[in-house]
Amino acid sequence: MSADRASAVDHDEAPQTYDGDLELSPTRSVEVIRVRVHLSGFFQPIDGAFHWHGRTEPDDRLSALAEQVARKEIAARVPGGEWAPARLGEQNPWGGFRIAGRGRPPYEVEPVEVADPTRP
Repeated sequence: MSADRASAVDHDEAPQTYDGDLELSPTRSVEVIRVRVHLSGFFQPIDGAFHWHGRTEPDDRLSALAEQVARKEIAARVPGGEWAPARLGEQNPWGGFRIAGRGRPPYEVEPVEVADPTRP
């Protein structure tokens, strides 16, 4: 895939996805690491939040950052985008890391309309 891409469809049909570059930083400015990621997310009506997760491709700088932050909150964004809170998870056998967040994702998604059962 040559270009970064984001896709969005109805949350009942499939998750909203992003495959491309993501910038990660423990402080939102000092040290920024750019990695390739594969993310998907969905609106969870039970808690009213958007949940996103995925994996990074292997990167030695990311391995060092993961040791430094030890599952603490970090910041993530698509290049030039707004920062979103994220957490790095465990490293997979191929050298990438699980990454996840709750709330506004670091990639652009289509708005999700939620029906209000109290309104006719």
